[in-house]
Amino acid sequence: MALAKNEKERIVEEVKAVVADASTLVISDARGLKVSELSEIRKEANEKGVHIQVIKNSLAKLAFKDTDFGCTEEALKGPSLFAFSFAEPGAAAKLLKTYAKNFEALEIKALCVEGQLLDGSQIDLLATLPSREEAITLIASVLQAPMGKFATLLNEVPSKLARVLAAVRDNKQASA
Repeated sequence: MALAKNEKERIVEEVKAVVADASTLVISDARGLKVSELSEIRKEANEKGVHIQVIKNSLAKLAFKDTDFGCTEEALKGPSLFAFSFAEPGAAAKLLKTYAKNFEALEIKALCVEGQLLDGSQIDLLATLPSREEAITLIASVLQAPMGKFATLLNEVPSKLARVLAAVRDNKQASA
């Protein structure tokens, strides 16, 4: 069923609003996915802050025009499922990579990061990015290690002095 012009314009405006806030885009071919499988993907996507949408390619091209995702035009062939990440650039890639393993019908076609179009085979570049919390934890542990060693070093001087004094005392008691 064909969409009315005002309906198409509404869809394009909605997609433009999503694109304005999105940091990365993963485009996949979802032909052959069962409704239950797509529903499962959408449910988990909502939990992880990923926006999943099936959009006609012609409308996607209009919405992506003059944005970082404008470079995706050559990847927009055949039915496409779009997954937009917002706060965490790798969230959509991790999600679709996981489901692509479980559902053979889901095939990653392309990725778009900061205006660069990447082939679907490069999904690991995005999927292996640490989440914000993981990155903060990693940085904190790197920063904490030298401080911990410095504290141990500072504690070692009085400890050695105490051991030396105890040894001298023991020697004097043994010789007396």
